[in-house]
Amino acid sequence: MPLSTFARQMRWLARTYNVVPLAELVNCVANSSPRQRLAAVTFDDGYQGFFEFAWPLLKKLGIPATVFLVGNAPCGEEVFWWESPEVRRAYSPSRLESWLTAQGGDGETILATLERNSLPADPVPAYKRPAAWQTIAAAAKDGLQLGAHSLSHRSLSNLDDHELKQELVASRDVIRKHTGVTAEFFAYPYGLWNDRVRDAACRAGYRAAFTLDYSDRSSTTDPWALPRLNVPASISDPAFQAWTAGLNLRGGRGV
Repeated sequence: MPLSTFARQMRWLARTYNVVPLAELVNCVANSSPRQRLAAVTFDDGYQGFFEFAWPLLKKLGIPATVFLVGNAPCGEEVFWWESPEVRRAYSPSRLESWLTAQGGDGETILATLERNSLPADPVPAYKRPAAWQTIAAAAKDGLQLGAHSLSHRSLSNLDDHELKQELVASRDVIRKHTGVTAEFFAYPYGLWNDRVRDAACRAGYRAAFTLDYSDRSSTTDPWALPRLNVPASISDPAFQAWTAGLNLRGGRGV
């Protein structure tokens, strides 16, 4: 998304809604308090581009934000699997469905099934890579809220109980180790969840967990199955304004 588009969206949001920290919105859910005209802004994965472009703008506008981090991502040199040239060449909606279900959203497994192009690919820009822990920790000291987004960004419903607990608990431990922040909130990778995953997030001690699910399974009152609105990069200003008002919602998986 161009920074100018994002800036227009955020300025409009701040004029139209009371943009609050995510914890305040969760408190309203837990206490059954009115939530009309309230909004919270969140981001997934911990891209360098968020810290380089979005976070400075949000600070300037006085808009609180939460970023959900993939625990293992800042320590590696690899890009997120969905940013790799091989995946982008092979992408189709049906293949995405298979990648997230049959292959469990496991980046290593998905990349191993794809043909490698012998031609050199353009390097992935720095802003599309995971941010370093030093960058994340500095932003947290500056007011950014941190949440957990699993350890390896696999589809949690495909995992056994031990792996599921590891993704939920170890991701929070890694964030605390590198930033000193204990994440209170969790975002399910790809927005995918089921009752077993929801209950595990609750047992892991998270105050709330977030989906991208607009079906009857999701709830605006269950703290561990709260739906978020996924904003596409190409969305127009009128569509963004309609979506934030709850109109024309279409289910869409984020990362």
